[in-house]
Amino acid sequence: MTGDFLVPPAFIQALRQHQRFLLVSHVGLDGDHLGSMLALQQALEKLGKEVVALLPEPVPSSLSNILFGLDRMVESVAPDEKFDAVVALECPTLSRMPKGFDPRILAPVLLNFDHHQDNALYGDLNWVLPDVAALGEMTFELIQHLDVPLDRSMATALYVAILTDTGAFQYSRVTPATHRRLASMLQAGVATDEVSRSVYRNSRPDVLKLLGRMLNELTVDRRDGVTVAWAELSEQALNQYQVRPEEIQFFVDELDRVDDADVVVLVREVPGGKVKASIRSRNHPINQVAAIFGGGGHSRAAGCVAEGTLSQVRGTLVDAVHAELTRLTKA
Repeated sequence: MTGDFLVPPAFIQALRQHQRFLLVSHVGLDGDHLGSMLALQQALEKLGKEVVALLPEPVPSSLSNILFGLDRMVESVAPDEKFDAVVALECPTLSRMPKGFDPRILAPVLLNFDHHQDNALYGDLNWVLPDVAALGEMTFELIQHLDVPLDRSMATALYVAILTDTGAFQYSRVTPATHRRLASMLQAGVATDEVSRSVYRNSRPDVLKLLGRMLNELTVDRRDGVTVAWAELSEQALNQYQVRPEEIQFFVDELDRVDDADVVVLVREVPGGKVKASIRSRNHPINQVAAIFGGGGHSRAAGCVAEGTLSQVRGTLVDAVHAELTRLTKA
């Protein structure tokens, strides 16, 4: 099955001719790169390849409960370990890779495999499609072109990748071809009810209590015809409710329920005196605002990590969002 884009023959050739691969992605775990990495690892292993998948971050139970083969991933690789090729999945720049990771030391060939529009095209081979809804779609096509039959494990991983990166298939980049790919995954045995419940309706009570507190304290900032809804999460609040960072990935989606918000911003404290921000926009590109703070992402879904106090970063960031949307709407 082929879709609405082509897989570069050079990419297929590189995966076929090399034997030992290291898979890596950006820091800040999400379902798209996790599912894509897991499926690609299993497909390459079916071809008799040696594959090491680097995942230095904890996987939330919402994903670990439904994905197969996570125990095959590793938290680190030795600096003197050697590979034929490194495959970077959904990693727009080298700086977004795990701290201290240098792909050029580990392998002579670097494959850059992504769908972020701000990708720096740093690979020896670059396959970057910004208009594709999820990396999981590209991974599906890649596996098809490698002539590896889709089994339930790979199909579930790819389904999770697309489900999570499209807001449960709600975003505008979802196409008829997306759903045709999903149909193939269902035919391979994906338990859609179990996946959806685990991803979206399976939180500990304390996580929901923290969510309720966040929503109770959200602020709607209206200026010059632009509406920004924002909320803050302090490190103290996460500790009080004993909530791990990986358990709150869906909080920004709940904030996005504010009916008239043009943009929503969720900021939270992270160790080291820094603040992590997630930004979602409904109608206008917002990744340039994240870039001001050293971040990036998709046109309407971006993020960054900045130094400063929670209120300082939030205030500066919300002001920047207002300025950017005012500029765009008056252009």
